[in-house]
Amino acid sequence: MKVCSKCVLPETYPGIQFDDNGVCSICNQGETIELPGLVRDFRNEQELVECIEKRRNVDSKYDVLVPLSGGVDSCYTLITIVEKYKLRVLGFHNDHGYEDETATENVRKLCGKLKVDLVLLQQDYEFMRKLWKYFNEADVQGINTCYVCGNILFLNSLEVAHRFDIPMVINGYSKGQAAMVYDKSMGSDVLEQLIEIIEKTGDKEFFDQFMDKYKILEKKINYQNRRDLETIQPGKILFVPFYVFDFYKTDKVALKAEIKKRFDWHPMKTSYPSRTTNCEMVWLNSYMDREKMAYSLYEVEYAEMVRKGDFTREQALEDLEFNPPQGLIERLAREVDVNIDIFKVQIQNIQSKEENGKKEVAVEFDF
Repeated sequence: MKVCSKCVLPETYPGIQFDDNGVCSICNQGETIELPGLVRDFRNEQELVECIEKRRNVDSKYDVLVPLSGGVDSCYTLITIVEKYKLRVLGFHNDHGYEDETATENVRKLCGKLKVDLVLLQQDYEFMRKLWKYFNEADVQGINTCYVCGNILFLNSLEVAHRFDIPMVINGYSKGQAAMVYDKSMGSDVLEQLIEIIEKTGDKEFFDQFMDKYKILEKKINYQNRRDLETIQPGKILFVPFYVFDFYKTDKVALKAEIKKRFDWHPMKTSYPSRTTNCEMVWLNSYMDREKMAYSLYEVEYAEMVRKGDFTREQALEDLEFNPPQGLIERLAREVDVNIDIFKVQIQNIQSKEENGKKEVAVEFDF
């Protein structure tokens, strides 16, 4: 399969074209998702800290909600916000049934060490099982189940912030993950497609639950510039991906060393892409992406990070090699009732119809 010689997008990506040097049209046109950057707004980190002081929530117990996965990024985010920015934090950890137990234990230990209150949410498993089934089996190009699942976890964090009257959520997303949150076309256009997919299942109960989740979005404001930190809008929740503080290091080794100074952090079992600690379900979701589209969400995310200089192309290609543990895809598919052969069957049916069509034409010419 042909892959861009500059980023990592494959030839199967919709609308992509390559020049004579093998560079894709996205790279040549300089297309990228515009993300906010505090580097334009603050001369140094101390100035940022002084600005954040204005976000203190005098009417409530907490200034900020910090979602925690137990991985390097979110743990470092929490440490910085508590130790450097001196904000009163409510930690939030979401478990949908396929999280690494080490992750939850990391969250518990860190919050205990920093004396941070913690909310642990056990996600409705039946809801998540249907989500994984319906969207993995949906024959719609560009729909990635990890993206849908991530949105649900994000909406859960907003719901918790609203419940505790917390006006700000700071999330330790990577730049690639934040790009998805800030991509307005992806947000609105994809939601319409998601609704259509669910409607076709005829599962009204799941449809109602899914739509209820999205009602909280009317209270969210995405961080765009310094003014958003300085201006408090009553009833609204400001969402800030931590990396935009520009003082955040993307070097995982350096971040790991920092958090190990604070508490007994344990590495989680790596999943996909390589060197990351996404939940187990990422394997099934990425497998189905490849069956459906011959690429996954992570090629798009990593291509974005290569363009921004956060990864070398060589490192990204290495991390994106898809080698699931033997038997894991089949086990996950059984547990959430996903037909992993659905797209193979569809392709075979199409090929069969084409062959039959050719035979019928041949017979007509014979006569």
